[in-house]
Amino acid sequence: MTPADKPEFLRILTGLSSVKPGKPLTPEGLGVYWLALSDWPLDEFKSAAAHLARSVEFMPNPFHFEQLRQSAQPTASEAWERVLTAIRSMNQYDPVSLDARTDQAVRAMGGYSRLAMTQTDAMPFRAREFAQLWADGAQAEEARTALPGVARRAALSAPASIGQLLSRAS
Repeated sequence: MTPADKPEFLRILTGLSSVKPGKPLTPEGLGVYWLALSDWPLDEFKSAAAHLARSVEFMPNPFHFEQLRQSAQPTASEAWERVLTAIRSMNQYDPVSLDARTDQAVRAMGGYSRLAMTQTDAMPFRAREFAQLWADGAQAEEARTALPGVARRAALSAPASIGQLLSRAS
């Protein structure tokens, strides 16, 4: 949203709070909603607010809006099905890339080629491993996007080598 969208945003939130039980919205509370949700396109925010007006009992908070946004993303099981399709049809030496998040999780598991050589009876274990790596990647990606300054400082302060890590520990 742009600053020009803020009056419409506030009108929608105020209307939502008038039909949902909960604490009354204060100017400070409205400010927090704006901080948390101003990166949404106005039309998507309106759709989400309409959905939440129908589907939740109490006044939704920014967390509820983010839950809707996340539900539009593929699930770990959907991504795993794409991985299985890719490894079943791949040539061992062909590079495979599905998307950055999936590729990152598969790299942590040893790569597409190694995963393709996994015995069938071990695949359920690999699926659980993938699901955990997928979730970890989502959390890290969300935090890095939301807090780029913190992520940049963390990367700059990370040790470049094992020797640096060991010298910090002593």
